[in-house]
Amino acid sequence: MGDAEKAMVQEMPWVSTKGLPNGNRVEGFLYKYRNREEVRIVCVCHGDFLTPAEFVKHAGGGDVDNPLRHIVVNPTPHCFL
Repeated sequence: MGDAEKAMVQEMPWVSTKGLPNGNRVEGFLYKYRNREEVRIVCVCHGDFLTPAEFVKHAGGGDVDNPLRHIVVNPTPHCFL
């Protein structure tokens, strides 16, 4: 990862979610967050751009009414950089 990419990623909040009791913990970066309809999350396991609902399903959480309530946002970047 180059310096420009690292700088961009460091600006993105780190997010995570956990599926149902047997679900997985999935982590990613909050990519775009102007309003709730435009939120996209880049999952770190596949690099896919997901909606909040897709991100929760990706962790095994299934369909939920308010997927944003199942996602934890950490404003500081993850330490793997």
